[in-house]
Amino acid sequence: MNVNWNRIKVPIACSLLIVGGLFHAENTVDLHDLVVPADNSKSSKSALMELPLGVHRIEPQSDSIDRIVIAIHDEGSSGFEWIHPLQIMDDESTDSYFLRWNPTECPSASHENVMNELTSILESHDSVSRVTLVGHGLGGVYLSQFARAWKSLVPIDVHVVAAPLQGTIGIFKEKDCGEILPKRLPPTIRYFQWRIRPSLNQLFQAQNEDPQVIDLDGSLVISLPEEIAGKAVDQNHALEIFATRAQAEYLEAIEQSTPVQTNP
Repeated sequence: MNVNWNRIKVPIACSLLIVGGLFHAENTVDLHDLVVPADNSKSSKSALMELPLGVHRIEPQSDSIDRIVIAIHDEGSSGFEWIHPLQIMDDESTDSYFLRWNPTECPSASHENVMNELTSILESHDSVSRVTLVGHGLGGVYLSQFARAWKSLVPIDVHVVAAPLQGTIGIFKEKDCGEILPKRLPPTIRYFQWRIRPSLNQLFQAQNEDPQVIDLDGSLVISLPEEIAGKAVDQNHALEIFATRAQAEYLEAIEQSTPVQTNP
C-alpha cells in the first residue's frame, strides 16, 4: 500500500460502524480511574463490562486529538484485561472508546440498521490522523466483519489479537453468521493479525487446527513467542504486548512527521 498514514487527515465528519446504532458521547467510565484488582476473580467484572451496548468514550474529551482508539472485547470478558493496554495507549492526543457488544448474536445482524443510523464519532475532530480499532478474541472476529462493511475513505488500523478468524469458536461455530474476512483490503485499511501459541488457549488447543490462522492478502501477521521475559504470552498478555508496540510505533510516526525546528 502506498498510503502515507502519517499525513492523511480524517475529514471533519465521518461515520463509524457501532453496535445497535448507539453512541454514548458522555463518558460514564474514566479510563484513568480504573484499576485491576489484586484478586481478579472470574466472577467479577470491571466497569467497562457494566456499560450498555454501544460505543462509549471512556475518558473526558480532549480539546485537540490526533488519534481515536476503539477497543472491542472478547466473549466472556471481565473487562479487566483492557485496563492496562488502554492506559498504555492513551495520551493527551488520543481519545479512547470501548465498544460493548453481544457475543451471543451475529455481528452482521445489526449491520444494516447500524449503517442506516450512522453516528459520527469524529464530527468535531478535523485534527485526527489515525483511527485504531483493536478486537480481542471473538472481538477480533467482530472487527473483521466490520472491516468487510467499511466503505468510507477514512483510513483505519485494524488489529485482531488472539482472534479465531476461522470462525470455529463461539457464535460463529453455532450459527451461520456469514463471511468473516474482507474480500480484499482497500488502501484505507491496515490489517494486523496478532497470534498467540494455540497451546496457551484452551479453546484454540481443542481445535484440529489453529483457528487464528487465515490467509488475507495485504495483512501483516505477528506471531508472538510462547513467553517473554519468563511470562507466558497468553491471550491477555498478548493484548498488553500489542498496546506497547502499537504505542511505540505511533510515537515514532509522530516524531518522524514533526518538522525539525531550526534557528534562523
